[in-house]
Amino acid sequence: MHLFNKILTIITLAFLAVLSFLFVLMPDRDFSETENRMLQKKPLFSWHNLISGKFSSAAETYLADQFVFRDMWVNIKSAAELMLQKKDNNGVYFGKDGYLLQQPEELNTALLAENIAVIKQFAESRPDRVYFLLAPTSVLILDDKLPSFAEPRQKLDTFDMIKAQLAPGIHFIDTRDALAAHREEYIYYKTDHHWTSRGAYYAYREAGSVMGFTALDLDDFTVEQVCDNFYGTLYSKSGNRFIQPDSIRLFKPQRELSCRVEYVNEKRSAGSLYETEHLRKKDKYSVFLDGNHALIRITAQNETGRKLLIIKDSYANTLVPFLVNHYDEIHIIDPRYFNSQLAPYIKQYGLNEILFVYNAFSFAEESSIRKIVAGVQEIQGDGSCGYPK
Repeated sequence: MHLFNKILTIITLAFLAVLSFLFVLMPDRDFSETENRMLQKKPLFSWHNLISGKFSSAAETYLADQFVFRDMWVNIKSAAELMLQKKDNNGVYFGKDGYLLQQPEELNTALLAENIAVIKQFAESRPDRVYFLLAPTSVLILDDKLPSFAEPRQKLDTFDMIKAQLAPGIHFIDTRDALAAHREEYIYYKTDHHWTSRGAYYAYREAGSVMGFTALDLDDFTVEQVCDNFYGTLYSKSGNRFIQPDSIRLFKPQRELSCRVEYVNEKRSAGSLYETEHLRKKDKYSVFLDGNHALIRITAQNETGRKLLIIKDSYANTLVPFLVNHYDEIHIIDPRYFNSQLAPYIKQYGLNEILFVYNAFSFAEESSIRKIVAGVQEIQGDGSCGYPK
């Protein structure tokens, strides 16, 4: 037995030595295709970061992210947990019928209150019509898919609290009932936290009743399935590698619609709302508007005289292809990446309708929302407030 322990110790030490050697030898990875996220780079040392704890935190994340054969260990861990019949992992529920559902995190009440105050301050400072669409996540609408031990529903009081506090100066678009009425349909991806194009359609139809346009019928669209092998963010986060992929379907209006899409910061344009090259990559959801950008401008030949500014998270990316049927111009700003003053931009382009689109989780967690009322000119570096026409 003593000899066996010695041999086991030698094998273990040799294994760790090989892993350490490979860790030093192998180059760092920037992005994990499996987990669909950027990986931690080697942190830069400074006494300030060391004292504040930022260096040790970043170093710990770096070691975990760049660990040798990380994807293989994640798959092994996932297989072991499924064998033990575990029903959640890393903030994701393993739901019924192949659904992965995002677990509600502990509510940051201070940040949520700040975000509500920012939206109200913004609306009060503008003469424009301001709308707010708070998109419910799948865990709220598809609560019947949750495992038995999970919270039966995402807390409704948070959703209703946001709605109550934003009123009456802001036109709130509540899509919960509309989505719940179609819960048996494919309105949320099974492996991703976003709604599908069909789910976005029902939200668009509800938005039309508030924003004053007549939504197109489902029969007015041609539905095209463009892939059947989409694995989304919840698949990546959960580590569950034993689940069927999603399909992505595009809803294209049957009437001819000519539009121009400008990715302003990237200084390029396209003639389509869809960037199909992403269907050959891991992040296939980026087929919608090429993913997230600081600023996108869309012009369409609708002759409605209406211009819309959308301030959003990624839930809006599947909603925009429906809204574009009712506006001559749609300007899309993602505060996470937009680092210029917003008021001069609104004035420059004569935007008098403003729509906020956030899912219920991200609105409570996103610290960049404050930038829409803050003087963030200095972040840009050159202090420019001008935008190319």
